[in-house]
Amino acid sequence: MTKKNRLAAILLACCATICSLGATVQAGAVNLSDEATMTDEEKEIKKLCDTVINCTNAERAKEGLPELATLPVLNELACVRAEEISRTPTETYFSHTRPDGSSCFSLLKSNMEFKYAKVGENIAGGNDDPASTVEQWMNSPAHRENIMKDAYTHIGIGYYHDPNTEYEYYWTMYLVGFYSGTEPRVFPEQYIPGRSLGDVDGSCAVNSNDAKQILHYAASRAAGVEIKVVSGFEDAADVNSDGIIDARDASIILAYSAAAGANGKANLEDFIW
Repeated sequence: MTKKNRLAAILLACCATICSLGATVQAGAVNLSDEATMTDEEKEIKKLCDTVINCTNAERAKEGLPELATLPVLNELACVRAEEISRTPTETYFSHTRPDGSSCFSLLKSNMEFKYAKVGENIAGGNDDPASTVEQWMNSPAHRENIMKDAYTHIGIGYYHDPNTEYEYYWTMYLVGFYSGTEPRVFPEQYIPGRSLGDVDGSCAVNSNDAKQILHYAASRAAGVEIKVVSGFEDAADVNSDGIIDARDASIILAYSAAAGANGKANLEDFIW
């Protein structure tokens, strides 16, 4: 069997879950939580992560499924897994079992402070392009089924590159379902690439919680307190595009949210002055 055919066979045999992306870094050494302190390599990893996330959400959108959000910690842990599956012998480590013999999900259980209701993992190797890797998964019935599960609310992507290994490029995807009652939970570190105007918490909805976070941010800045926010927060928070994040932005969101709750047909843009 050729290397290419063997790779395809291994990919199709793997269980479906989420994929992660990264660069040639030591396991656990990737910082995707604070963009201000990221290295150039880590910024490139985040760019790759965002591409995979967007491509995955585009595929889910075709089936009318909700967008998956992500947490930086999920991407960081996925990068750990991407490095693990690159190790030799490939027959042993390119799997959903970690080098220490534990399940791939043991990494989440030992590093995440919140509980999840459902979790899955997809892995892939041999392709250096994010979009092509998503296509590779979508062409595998088991991996596609995993990506298309409605129970998942969040995604984490990891990537690892080592030219001295069998497949050279390695990807891991974590798919996680969080619940609070019947609605997905939202976490402070959550972000969605290209989040929409007003959606500062990345929940795919603009409501009073977004207004609350804007007011907290504005009050902290006014008091001279440094407040750290995730990528995209400030762009989404400046609702009226005046270059200032303050109570006016929160008021617009509250007015819109009240109207949307009353008739469900309100548009945020109609409330911007």
